[in-house]
Order: sequence, then C-alpha cells, then structure tokens
Amino acid sequence: MWKVWVFLAPLCPICQDYTFYLNALHEQWNAAEPQEVHMTGWFPNPTVTDEAIAEFAERYEVEWELARDTVGWSDAVGARFTPEAVLVSPEGEVVYRGRVNDLYYALGKHRSTPRSSDLALAVEQALSGQPVVPAETDAIGCPIQNRLPF
Repeated sequence: MWKVWVFLAPLCPICQDYTFYLNALHEQWNAAEPQEVHMTGWFPNPTVTDEAIAEFAERYEVEWELARDTVGWSDAVGARFTPEAVLVSPEGEVVYRGRVNDLYYALGKHRSTPRSSDLALAVEQALSGQPVVPAETDAIGCPIQNRLPF
C-alpha cells in the first residue's frame, strides 16, 4: 500500500488552509483506489497533545488518520516544514517529498488557485507505475523546530 504522509501543526495557518484540499484528495483516492493509498497526518512537535489533534480533526472535518509523530518520521524523511507531504512506496522508499501544491509560493503569499498539484500528480504517477517526476519540491510553511530524532 502507498502511504501519503503530511506533516502538520495545529496552529500553522497554511496547514489549516490546506486541510480541506487534503480532505478532497483523501476522498478522491478512497473512491478511485480503495486500499491503495493510506493517508496519515503526522504532528512532529512532541508538545502537541492528543486533544489538540482531536480538535484539529473536528474543526477541519478530517476523516483520515492523524497522529503524533512519536517515532521521528519527520526527521527520518527529511521533512522541514508543515505542511510537507511525503509519498512512501509499499517497499518503504520515499518517492516524493515536498509541497502539497503551489497555492503558496512564499510565506504569507498565495495564488487564488494552484497551478500545480504536486502531491496528487505524484500519487497518480506512482499508482500508474510511472516514475514520480519531480521527486522533490520546495514546501512552503511553518518550520518544524521541535521534533523527536529518528
């Protein structure tokens, strides 16, 4: 099974803004490719509580898995920002890391609509057996400052 990991922070406005788009991607993947893609939102800051995650899920109507990153996955895959997306192959290889899409092009600066849906494209390419191109993009968001080491 392919894994989509999105690193999140409950107070990051860019994470909050992207959540509804991520919800739509999750619904799309569940409808088109059931049991092929599993999505998890990891919260890498160890001070984030289960209550804060539950509140985030309720406020943004998240139906995909959300969890505290108690293993240090953000460190293991080199995620530096929230939100930052990672696509992991069934064999455990990172085939994409970077932005969800290009809605934000700098901190505090965004377009009215994205021009590139990088995460969706990466999943589409991976599911069809194609190489993921580009394999990395620059995420824009809140820096991950506190994290557990892998």
